[in-house]
Amino acid sequence: MTNIHHINLAGIDLNLLVVFDALMTEQNVTRAGERVGLSQPATSNALARLRSLAKDGLFTRTAAGLRPTPTAIALHQQLRPALQQIQVVLLDQSTFDPATSDRVFAIGMSDYVEFTLLPHLMQAIQTLAPQISVQIRSGDRQKLLSLLDNGEIDLACGVFPEKIAWHQEQLLLQESYVCVCRKNHPIIGSSLSLEEYLSVSHLLVSVKQDRIGRVDTLLAEQNLKRHIALSTPHFLTAPFILAQTDLVATLAYRVALAFVNNQQLKLLPLPFAISNFSVFMRWHQSTETSPACQWLRSLALSIALKVDKTISGTI
Repeated sequence: MTNIHHINLAGIDLNLLVVFDALMTEQNVTRAGERVGLSQPATSNALARLRSLAKDGLFTRTAAGLRPTPTAIALHQQLRPALQQIQVVLLDQSTFDPATSDRVFAIGMSDYVEFTLLPHLMQAIQTLAPQISVQIRSGDRQKLLSLLDNGEIDLACGVFPEKIAWHQEQLLLQESYVCVCRKNHPIIGSSLSLEEYLSVSHLLVSVKQDRIGRVDTLLAEQNLKRHIALSTPHFLTAPFILAQTDLVATLAYRVALAFVNNQQLKLLPLPFAISNFSVFMRWHQSTETSPACQWLRSLALSIALKVDKTISGTI
C-alpha cells in the first residue's frame, strides 16, 4: 500500500479524496460524478490522478461496475472516518439548539424498532424540536451497518451482535418472545405444550426472507423440527394473518401485545427456553462529539428507557 505519511499535502487536491470516496460508494464513474457534482470526463480525470497518486490501479472494470483493488479498500478504510469527521466539523455548529434547528436526521431502523420506538420518538421530537425532520432508512443488519459506514445515516437501531472497532453503541431495549395464535384456535387452548407447538403450522417472520429462524436453529439442536407454512419479511402483517388462520407465530412480546385485543389473538409462553434479544443504537465514531447527534442519541435512549419500564416483557 502507498505510504501516505510522506506525501506533501500542499501539493494534493484534497477534492480527489471526495471523488475517491464517491467511487468506492457507487463503484461507477458516472454515478460517482453525479454524487459529487462532476461530469463523467472530469470524474475519469480525477480517477487517473488518484491512480497516479496511489501508484495503484485502485479499480478494475467488471460487467457489474468498478471493483476496488485491495489497496483501494485499505485506503478507504483509513480515509472514510477522516472525511466523515471533516463533514461533522463543517456542518455541525459548536452548539445545537433543537428548538430552532431544522436539521434532517437520517436513522436506520429495523421494522421492530420502528414499531416499538419511532412513534414515541417522533412525539418527543414534535414537542422539543418541531422544525427537525427525520428520514428512516430500513433494511437488514448488514445494510444498516453499511449505511452507517458510508455516512448515509446518523444512527442505526436494531440487533447488532458483531463488534466493530469504529462503532459506538448503547443498549436500548431487551425483548422476549411469546407464542401467538387466534383465540379460538382448534388445537391450542389456555396452555401450550411442546408437542402441540410442533404439531401445528407456523408463520415465520424473517427479514432475511428465508425459512430458518432462531427458533428452528434451537429446535434443530434438540433434533426437533416445526412446519413453516408461511415465511414473510414483514412482521406487521403477521397478526392479521394469525387472526384469520390456524397458523401460530413466535413473535417479539411488545409487537404481539400491541395486536392481541384488536385482532382477537392470545399470547402464550413458549414451551421451551429461548434467550431474549437486545436492541442497540449504534453510531460511527466520527459523530461521537457532534452536538446534534449527541442530542438525538440522548433522546432515543430516554424514550427507550420509558418504553422499557411500561412493559415488563412477561405474560
